[in-house]
Amino acid sequence: MKVYSMTDIGRVRQLNEDSCYQPQPGERFCAVADGMGGHNAGEVASAMAVKVYADYMRDVQNITGDAMRAAVSRANDEVYRASLQSPEVSGMGTTFSALAMDGGSAYIAHVGDSRIYLVRRGSLMQLTLDHTLVEEMVLKGLITPREARVHPKRNIITRALGTDPRVEIDLIQLELRPGDVFFLCSDGLTNHVPERDILRAAQSRDSWQDKLRTLVGIALENGGADNITAMFAVYEEADGR
Repeated sequence: MKVYSMTDIGRVRQLNEDSCYQPQPGERFCAVADGMGGHNAGEVASAMAVKVYADYMRDVQNITGDAMRAAVSRANDEVYRASLQSPEVSGMGTTFSALAMDGGSAYIAHVGDSRIYLVRRGSLMQLTLDHTLVEEMVLKGLITPREARVHPKRNIITRALGTDPRVEIDLIQLELRPGDVFFLCSDGLTNHVPERDILRAAQSRDSWQDKLRTLVGIALENGGADNITAMFAVYEEADGR
């Protein structure tokens, strides 16, 4: 598993409240978090969630869906507890999308509206479901996906990490195939970059870091209204041994 990451404050925000975790040698997990809250509370929430998750996963011998759930639940507990102890960060929370690989399988844990995509055999598939008000409206048939992309309430999150004592975590497990590439990102990228551009960048002959520069550049050119974080996680067959 090789992971490449990039983050940018964007053109509007005064603070980057996104956080991400890039694995250390031998580790097989990564994560993206997009914090929310007043002042610097979002930055605190996302950084804390990523750290707690990584600390937990570092001690896991065999990565499973249960291990991922436990790691994200621990992060939720820590962020929520911290929000109760200090008025400065009261009510803080964060999105959280994590990926891990082990034994030929990929495991995903997801809360909020950051996203994880899979690039496989020339196609781009969104694996995670946005926990937003407009996504619920789409699922109920009240609006179309096209309308959702420009809806004035598209940034209202219905589920976040750290805002309640318990959090519902979406878990996904899938079998890895040679050539699989995962793309993790905050909504600061997906709000400004069409999926066709994500696929085009992923399939280009550029280096992985240059692919990320291209996508972050598109997000900035199209407004850069939010913090932007993006990661490519490339599966190598040796990861499945």
